[in-house]
Amino acid sequence: MDGGFAFDHAVRQIPHGTETVAGSGSIDYHGAAMIRGTLAVMTSRNFAKALILSSLLGGAAFTQPAAAQTGGTTPPILETETSDVSSLPPATPHRVYISGGYGGGFSIIDGDTAKVVGTVNSAGSAAFAVAPDNKFFYVSESMWTRGNRGTRQDLLSIYDGTDLKLVKEIELPGRLIASGRIPFFSISASGTRGYVYNMEPAASVFTVDLKTHKVLSTTETPGCGLVYPFGDAGFASLCADGTLASVALDAKAKGTITITPQFFDPEKDPVFEESIVDIKSSKAFFITYTGMVFPAQLGATSKVAEGWSLQRAAGLGVATPDVQQKTWRPGGRRPFAYHAASGTLYALMHNGKHWTQKEHGSELWVIDTATQKVTKRIELLTDGRVVGVSQDANPQLYVVSGDGLFQVLDPATGKMVRHLTEVGGRTQLIAVTGF
Repeated sequence: MDGGFAFDHAVRQIPHGTETVAGSGSIDYHGAAMIRGTLAVMTSRNFAKALILSSLLGGAAFTQPAAAQTGGTTPPILETETSDVSSLPPATPHRVYISGGYGGGFSIIDGDTAKVVGTVNSAGSAAFAVAPDNKFFYVSESMWTRGNRGTRQDLLSIYDGTDLKLVKEIELPGRLIASGRIPFFSISASGTRGYVYNMEPAASVFTVDLKTHKVLSTTETPGCGLVYPFGDAGFASLCADGTLASVALDAKAKGTITITPQFFDPEKDPVFEESIVDIKSSKAFFITYTGMVFPAQLGATSKVAEGWSLQRAAGLGVATPDVQQKTWRPGGRRPFAYHAASGTLYALMHNGKHWTQKEHGSELWVIDTATQKVTKRIELLTDGRVVGVSQDANPQLYVVSGDGLFQVLDPATGKMVRHLTEVGGRTQLIAVTGF
């Protein structure tokens, strides 16, 4: 017999060569035998003699107790593997939800440890929302019965907020399949109703009762799109003519629509879809590509106030739609965050020309919305694709870069205090507890 063998629970042939074994250095497998992790070196001639002796003794040479074969050391007893179901710990103000990583779905991250504590599965281009009491997670999604073909299924999937088990699937008449943006699906302040934006082919919004799991109504919003809820009374939508539509819903979810005067130019300076809305207070900030901020109080008849410039708030000249003007402008996937209690707005900013609204931020600007002043400019270690902020008295800032680096920043210093590199790239959505 020429060559080596290894006995490691089962007999397997090993080619000539060397291999590193923990605690044993480099091992030459020519004429070597591995018996339950213990190396015994035999020449080919001695190994042949052992086989002959084994046959004469009825295999006794290789059926000795394991302790005898290993020099008196009894091998460890392997424990039987058991499965169980973990539960999420109670939600804290520092829980973060992000989507769009390499693994898909929505990752639940503990901001205090920068560790993933759970994942909610979803189809592609899904939208996500959390119940105000954190008891349920909602996923608005579409899929096909054969993956990329077959019967299309539009669903509002409901997951338990503790064990992440699927609770209910609500069939929808349709939904917009574009990307996982917050204004494509949002819920009311109390969490009793969900609003699903649809466009097949005209724009409309489905109102879903999240208690009875029934679709209550379809409200057509011609020329307007997206959903920005205000309290429990209804939602607003941005319109293609630069106005804002407000839809007040009655007990049966029948809508009454009012329209504001035009406040932005949709051709020259559109509004970011991911503008900020505080659903509880119904306060909103609609922000344009050049950085004009339009405060609004949403309601049955929404009121939009006069706009002010992010650049002027920083002591700079106002940005214009001139494609040759290079200045600081907002940009990213979700470039804004808002701390409701302090009235602080956070904006990812980059130095670029008009129509660069998709460029990731190199700085994070901190703005006092009451005084309309930039109080701090934080230079980021990497580019910023999305930004979020916790809503407690000691807030944390969250920034995810284009290549998937999740960072927790100290708002007071702008320094990164912890990070996570495993969230994947192209984050689509970020949300925090209580907002």
